[in-house]
Amino acid sequence: MVIAKLENYINAEEISLPRTPNEYILWFEEKLKITKERREELKMQNILHKGIAKYFYEELFPLYRLLQNKSKTWEKTKFSPIVGNQNFDVRVNPDRDDIPQYIEIVVADRNESEHARMEYFLAHGFVNSIGDVSITRDKRNGKKISVDEEAHSSEEINQRVKDRISELINKKITVRERPDNTALLVFFDDYTAFRYDMGSSKLEMSTFLDTLNIQRQIRYLALYVVGASGQSFYERLRIDNGR
Repeated sequence: MVIAKLENYINAEEISLPRTPNEYILWFEEKLKITKERREELKMQNILHKGIAKYFYEELFPLYRLLQNKSKTWEKTKFSPIVGNQNFDVRVNPDRDDIPQYIEIVVADRNESEHARMEYFLAHGFVNSIGDVSITRDKRNGKKISVDEEAHSSEEINQRVKDRISELINKKITVRERPDNTALLVFFDDYTAFRYDMGSSKLEMSTFLDTLNIQRQIRYLALYVVGASGQSFYERLRIDNGR
């Protein structure tokens, strides 16, 4: 029996074709439709981000949400996602100086704990989406995952994401070799933290980004923070670029 894989429906060659925002959005939505139509067949790969699914959900999907928010202002610019280990994830062919030439993408809520949460979900059919995750390993029992059922306040949930975003940015700004005119895109789950449908959450995120003093410390042309819903979008440009 042939096992369905996302690799059967998407490949590196087509991924890297230059596309305008609207072209990319249409192309990606065709692929997203496949993942929904074949949800059960691709369930394990998609939930655990195995193989090309990791690239699909952790790089192509964040770019999709970014371009939805910037489609009008970047309508003539072409974007080429690049599969590989270089210090950028997207090559851009800009038509203006205020548009980055490269974009690097990081995900704020897909660390070891969140991966273990998804493993727990597959094993049990349910999981607390905000409970603390514990991972233990020993030679006898191997890896054991537990997720507590304790309720957490929105303040606690938001603080986790703040800490993760700060950690990611601090890690990235220490990298010395990076192409000029690179922007950093940070992607997070705004269905659970800094909810997309709450004005107070959006104000809190905006205030938090201002406290990072990004204009002074970040070595990127711009910082974009976008939520999984596509309805949360924050932009900070370097101070030498007029903001």
